[in-house]
Amino acid sequence: MNKKYLWYILTFIMVSIFTIGVSSCGGDGDNEEGYNGENGKVSIVGRWVDGSTTMTLGKDGSYNLTNTSIPGITQYRTGTYFYNSNQSLLSVNVVAVEGQNSAYQQTYIVETLTESTLVLLYLDGDVEGYYTRK
Repeated sequence: MNKKYLWYILTFIMVSIFTIGVSSCGGDGDNEEGYNGENGKVSIVGRWVDGSTTMTLGKDGSYNLTNTSIPGITQYRTGTYFYNSNQSLLSVNVVAVEGQNSAYQQTYIVETLTESTLVLLYLDGDVEGYYTRK
């Protein structure tokens, strides 16, 4: 067999192995849509309820919150979110809703995330909410 031909075959095999190895690597766990179904991690995406508050975290990074704790008044918040599963942080960016709230950004510690429970804490450790998945 010609040495040049053998060299081409070995080079092709090595490049193929390298390409397959690199393309099969997974992500680092951060996902701006808030979903990480790999490695046994639970998705934060979904509809979460805490009494009169309903929070929806979309797979597309959308954030919606409805609160009916004040009789006759429904408060709405909408915006985007980013969930960092490695640091257990949920950052919410709320856009202004006319007549209800101004725009703001809030980061929460995700203390608990299971298939049925989401517990959020403010960064100072105070409880923001105990949510259940609906």
